[in-house]
Amino acid sequence: IHEVRFDEDKRLQELIEQICARKENSITGQGHSLAMSLASSRMSPTAQLAHRSGGLEGIKFLKELRTQMADKASREELLDKFKAVHKKILSAEKEFLVIAEPEHQAQLLTDLEEVWSNASKGSNTNMLELTPLRENLRQAWSTTTQVNFCAKAYPTVASGHADNAALQVLSGFMRNGFLHRAIREQGGAYGGGASQDANSASFRFFSYRDPRLQETLSDFDAAIDWVLSSQHKPHQLEEAILGVIASLDKPASPAGEAKQAFYNQAFGRTLEHRTEFRKQVLNTSVEDLQRVTEFYLSPEKASIGVISNKESAESLKDEGIEIIIL
Repeated sequence: IHEVRFDEDKRLQELIEQICARKENSITGQGHSLAMSLASSRMSPTAQLAHRSGGLEGIKFLKELRTQMADKASREELLDKFKAVHKKILSAEKEFLVIAEPEHQAQLLTDLEEVWSNASKGSNTNMLELTPLRENLRQAWSTTTQVNFCAKAYPTVASGHADNAALQVLSGFMRNGFLHRAIREQGGAYGGGASQDANSASFRFFSYRDPRLQETLSDFDAAIDWVLSSQHKPHQLEEAILGVIASLDKPASPAGEAKQAFYNQAFGRTLEHRTEFRKQVLNTSVEDLQRVTEFYLSPEKASIGVISNKESAESLKDEGIEIIIL
């Protein structure tokens, strides 16, 4: 990491070409994730950052960058930016996570000390500050695809909020009780569902490899009506609660558990916080689900994100949806 070359401009061009091609080829494989990221991209600054770095906006930027790389001056300018970023990384504070069997730890620590003993101790304490953001969005991005990926998102809450637990249960409740049947079995999509994403503070509906567009967006609305107006059986709630608990108790490798513990500590996710969340999930009632549905999932708060082909995307213009060509 200390000895990086910033003079291979043709190599840079090749790498960007490879990365761009890989990203373009991955769109249909992860279209539902990209559509959800699009729909929630203006609901929080972190959601916008995710959309710009790893979402559709990021892919669009890479395609533009690929075109610019035909010019040597542009390649050199980008390498200068990389050099500045590299300098900031080296000056940042450093933490190491070493996961190993006890008999190997001493040697690993010695090796780390040899490599990093003369490195900067980390004088750069500037934190990333993102501008607060919460706006609606209605966009359809067209690309080369024969199927559609639909998403609708609503602003909700982050992980520390008391309603996060009920919203997590609600996602499974809707998927099991309504969305799977409406979107996959009746609608013909390969998959569909909902999720409460605490990172972007949004509740997101999605469909995967979907032959429909407007009908699926209407089914998302119908799922909300189903929660509010139908009589629900106890086993439906129990299944949704057990689904969330199962995700919390999902077994991991020893290394995976160590990594998770490290990041929990780094981001302040204490054992008390996780225990309280579990308790809230187990105590969730149907009335809680109806309350958060009515409060957070109101029509005027909805954002729409769609990935489709040009012809199908154009059919959404009358719905007030902006069409963007990827």
